[in-house]
Amino acid sequence: MKKLPKIVKIIIVAAIWIAIWEIVYLIVGKELIVPSPLQVFVRIFTLAGTGIFWANVGKSLLRILIGFLLAIVIGVIVGMATAKFAFLDSFLTPAAKVIRATPVASFIILLFVFAAKNHIPVITVFLMVLPVVWANVYEGIKSTDKQLLQMAGVFHLPSGTVFGKIYVPQVLPFFTAAVKTGIGLAWKAGIAAEVIVNPKYGIGTAIHDSKVYLETTDLFAWTVVIIIISMILEKLLVRLIGKLQKNTEKDAA
Repeated sequence: MKKLPKIVKIIIVAAIWIAIWEIVYLIVGKELIVPSPLQVFVRIFTLAGTGIFWANVGKSLLRILIGFLLAIVIGVIVGMATAKFAFLDSFLTPAAKVIRATPVASFIILLFVFAAKNHIPVITVFLMVLPVVWANVYEGIKSTDKQLLQMAGVFHLPSGTVFGKIYVPQVLPFFTAAVKTGIGLAWKAGIAAEVIVNPKYGIGTAIHDSKVYLETTDLFAWTVVIIIISMILEKLLVRLIGKLQKNTEKDAA
C-alpha cells in the first residue's frame, strides 16, 4: 500500500467507503432513509445541469469565502497585537473564549435580531474562524526562536527584515494549520446558518428544502457536494500557503 501512488490510494479508500455505503443501503432497504451511492451521484450530475444548482453553490461560496477571508485578516492582526501587548491579550481573551464556547446555532439565532439574513452566514463564518486564526498566529509568534530575535537585535536588523525573515517562517506552519481547520469550520458554520435562515440562494437552503420535502437523495447529494467543495478549497489554500512558504524559505536562504 505504501508503494502505491497517492491518487491510487485515494481511489481505493473512496471505493471502500462507497462499498460500505452500498452495504448499508442494502441492509436498510429503504431509499427514503438511505439512498444508494449510484442514485446520489446520478442526482448530483442532474442537479449540476441546472442553473439553480450553480446559483446555490455560487452564493454559498461567496458568503463563506467572505467570512473566511475576513476572519483570516482580522485574526492575523489580532493575533499579532495580542502577542505584542499583554494588556490587549488579557482584555480580548475572554471574548475569544465566549465565542468558542457558544454553540453555532445560538449565534445564528441571536444574529437574526441584528443582521439581514443574507449577512448572517458571513458573520457566523467570521465568528467561528476568527478565534482559530487568532490563537494560531498568537502561538506562532510566541514560539518564535528567541535566540534568532536576540541575534537580530545584536546586528540591529530592521524591523521589516525581522518580520519577513524570522517571524513569517516561524508563524507559517501555525497559520497553515489554522487555514486547514478554519476552512472546515467555515463550511460547517456557513451551511448551518443557511439552513436556519434560508436565504434565497444557498446550499443550506437546498438542504433545508430537501429535508422539508423528504427528498433524501437530494439531501445526500448536497452533502457530498459540500464535502467535495470543502476538500478542494482546503487543498488549494494549503497549496497556496505552501508556495508562499517555499518562496519565504528561498528569500531567507
